[in-house]
Amino acid sequence: MKVIIIEDEQLNTDVLKDHIQKYDNTLEIVASLKSKEEVNEWYLQYEQVDLVFSDIELLDGNVFSLLKQNIIQSPIIFTTAYNTFYQEAFDVNGIAYLLKPISFEKFSKAMQKFENLKPQSADFNWSRLSELIHQSPKTYKERLIIKNDSELKILLVENLALVLSNAGKCLAIDEKGQQHEFRYKLSDLILELNPKKFFQINRSEIINIHYIDKIESYFGDRLAIKVKNYKTTLITSAAVTSDFRKWIES
Repeated sequence: MKVIIIEDEQLNTDVLKDHIQKYDNTLEIVASLKSKEEVNEWYLQYEQVDLVFSDIELLDGNVFSLLKQNIIQSPIIFTTAYNTFYQEAFDVNGIAYLLKPISFEKFSKAMQKFENLKPQSADFNWSRLSELIHQSPKTYKERLIIKNDSELKILLVENLALVLSNAGKCLAIDEKGQQHEFRYKLSDLILELNPKKFFQINRSEIINIHYIDKIESYFGDRLAIKVKNYKTTLITSAAVTSDFRKWIES
């Protein structure tokens, strides 16, 4: 079986190579590519491989602008330091999403998932499989259950202005600026919210586009965001600023 690694940091490439060799030494790494330009040039000369391991932020930008051109038709296991690209990953043949640093245990689970999905027919069209998967309508969380010592409260997601994460707890801010504490992993919650309405602007904050009051430039290629009925200014991380700009314009 032939695989490709798309990764711009040599240390991460070496980790993947070690994991691949340890998992199955019959796997053949036919190319290790560091940029979108190299990926494009490689696919102009060679045929599709069986599996691709791909970072997201490369030397010459975000890989999704290239992948959306359907250049890669193989299943893709994404390897990244960012937890904000799940939706995009599974829109372009992604079958697994591994956060760095990648342990061999997590790598093995992703490979087992690939093995389970891998069809027996050699001429199976992975691109078609991706299309079929994404034709299924996805439902998103409509309410949050807020528990305290004496009662349960229901907070409708449509009234959720933003969510803050701190020390394993989440703080929901509603449309009136009231705070509601609940337990949830922010990385899990963002996957359950409608990506057209909600965006994770940094490691600890998710905002609702309908409650954004003002957006201003901030140093370091970041943006300062004011949310209605919330006094504190929120700051995007530099890594997601470009995608945030696209999100608010879409």
